[in-house]
Amino acid sequence: MSIYADRLATLGQTVANAGLQGLIINQASYIFHLSGWMPATGSLAFLVIGPRSVVLVAPFDPDAPERIWNQTLRYDAWRADALTLAIDQASAALREAVSDAGLHRAAVGAALDALPAFAALSLADIVHLHDARDLLFRATMIKDSVAQQAIRKRVAMLDRAFAAAANTIRPGVNELEVYTAIFAELCMALGSLPVVECVFGSGSRTLADEPQPTSRVLMPGDIVLIDLFPNLNGYVADYTRCFVVGTATAAQQAQHRALEQALAAAERALRPGIAVAEIDRLVRRTIEGAGYGPWCYQHHTGHGFGLLTVEPPWILSSGELLLKEGMVIAIEPGIYHPQHGGMRLEGNYIITADGCESLAGYPATLTECM
Repeated sequence: MSIYADRLATLGQTVANAGLQGLIINQASYIFHLSGWMPATGSLAFLVIGPRSVVLVAPFDPDAPERIWNQTLRYDAWRADALTLAIDQASAALREAVSDAGLHRAAVGAALDALPAFAALSLADIVHLHDARDLLFRATMIKDSVAQQAIRKRVAMLDRAFAAAANTIRPGVNELEVYTAIFAELCMALGSLPVVECVFGSGSRTLADEPQPTSRVLMPGDIVLIDLFPNLNGYVADYTRCFVVGTATAAQQAQHRALEQALAAAERALRPGIAVAEIDRLVRRTIEGAGYGPWCYQHHTGHGFGLLTVEPPWILSSGELLLKEGMVIAIEPGIYHPQHGGMRLEGNYIITADGCESLAGYPATLTECM
């Protein structure tokens, strides 16, 4: 059995266990996971999985590594001789696919936070839709060996991107110039255009919520916080490093060392069977013990990633989940000090049989950029 057939079988069993007869998938990452084909950003594609067949709805029949679908129902995304509404064409094809897959009047799962409204409305009279977001999470939370190796390669691309950032950060350079160097390095590493999402702030902007790169000019002593989470041909990598423009102050070094200690404490504890809440408590206690309790992060301690930027398991104080071998997670403690700046340090890990494998290769220390 191929890796894609095996993934489809795993998903099918999860669907059956949930009491559903089928599934409609429109998220590109999950279609990629099941077939190796990544729909283009913004395109309308649906994978309809039913008891009778698997049907792909798309504007063309893709050249996928493996055709897990039995047929493709194509719709006109555009026509040269007439105005065509793609959503009308896609809706009609989707209804036909549901019938062909044997799902008429059936209980069908879909990630309702991602399913377009037009699709949900067009299906309202022929299927009983149920939210399947958690089902998809459960079916993909444990990454197989092929996915693990792909994620290793993507994280290694971020190693290169952070090195490019360090080589660009200087007084007088602006944030967008640093981001451009990161983007260019990822293009070269991937061999195609990546989708590079990030959190990027310097100076006082490191204390802002989800800052994005701007034309702000870097000044001596600035902290530069860069959290990269790009989608790199179907798989996501996600880790954070901090830099200082010039020489770090003693206070900046001390604050970052507290994050290094917190991340190291988590890494030593990561293993199958440990509760996510225990990891959360361990990381927060380390930061509090270093004297940074009032400025300790208020966000989650970590999360899974790989197909999506953020997916289970959630590393939270209220979490009850136990880590399992094959999970891929990010741990990201932060200290946001009003005088010394906001800092976050993030590691990426695969949970192994007896511990964890650390993936991030760029140094976890505060990088001084001269």
